[in-house]
Amino acid sequence: MTDSDAQPGVSASDIVDPPEAVSEELADTALLEEDEADVAGGKKRVVPQWSRIAIGLVLGLAVGVAVILLVNPHVDEDIEQAVLATREPIFLILTLVALGVLLLADAWCLVVLAQVVRPEVPWWRVLGVALEANLVGGATSFGGLEIPYQIVVLRALGLRVSEATSAVMVKGLLHTSVLVVAALAAFIPISGSPITPLQRWILLGVLGFMLVFWLVGTLWARKPLGLSLLPKPIRRRVGSFVEALGAFRAAGWRVMLKVIILTIVYWIGMFSLIPLILLALGYRGALLPIVVGQAVLQVLMPLSPLPGGAGVAEFGYLELIGPSTPGRIRVASLILWRIMTWILPVALGGLAMGLRGIKRK
Repeated sequence: MTDSDAQPGVSASDIVDPPEAVSEELADTALLEEDEADVAGGKKRVVPQWSRIAIGLVLGLAVGVAVILLVNPHVDEDIEQAVLATREPIFLILTLVALGVLLLADAWCLVVLAQVVRPEVPWWRVLGVALEANLVGGATSFGGLEIPYQIVVLRALGLRVSEATSAVMVKGLLHTSVLVVAALAAFIPISGSPITPLQRWILLGVLGFMLVFWLVGTLWARKPLGLSLLPKPIRRRVGSFVEALGAFRAAGWRVMLKVIILTIVYWIGMFSLIPLILLALGYRGALLPIVVGQAVLQVLMPLSPLPGGAGVAEFGYLELIGPSTPGRIRVASLILWRIMTWILPVALGGLAMGLRGIKRK
């Protein structure tokens, strides 16, 4: 006598999983196995060797120094002027505080998003991932490995590839959206933005591309047309990606408000760096054109193929912010700004990566 005969009212379908459930379970198992393989292979692809990091940093520094020497061969005078900023240490201290706040806000934003889909993931591990990304992004061309590095390491912490991708991409989209709004201030006459007509067209093109990408991506994530034409593994990944995005939407307005506030804090800290550096050098002029010029500069810097936006960052600074500052502190402020926004974050990322390696051993 079978079990179904011995238990009246219980059908075979209640005892044996239906084909659809078995199929879904097998698909999830296959996806997890693929994710494990992705992590193993992904680490080799996105974790750069120290030699490659050193080469990238040296190349970026060389281009940055070349631009500075091209503008002003008497760089020794600019370095002396930068040292004079120590005479008003309060502004330099505030600059370092602003740098710490923006780095912490950026890292904590990733912590919040990661814990939406995996509440059990340790916050300090995710915090370390975000800090390490400063090293990876600052030492590779176009910062190209920063996003995949975070995805792979988050996957190693227990997130699925789709969940890690969603967390990193949502964070990036929020950062970009706030930056776009700030950069649009360059088109307001009262902002006093010094951008040229060519820079204005470049800025319009970059902002238009970001807007189209954001709209198309959002609409396609809600209704992925043509998904059935893609290979089955890709369909599964897109499905899990959309599922992860749904988890963020279902997390409630408080979580998203927290992420938005952290993003705004990040950009407030970023936009306060150059004004504080200029104040440390004795500048007492208008600050609005400085902030607007920096917003435009942040949009253009990713166009540089060199680590840290080298070349574009220096030329952009001198073209967009230089006209609003006295000539005697122009290059000195550029040197201090690059130290604050590139050298120190990369060093902090290297420290975080080194501590994680020591702890693992």
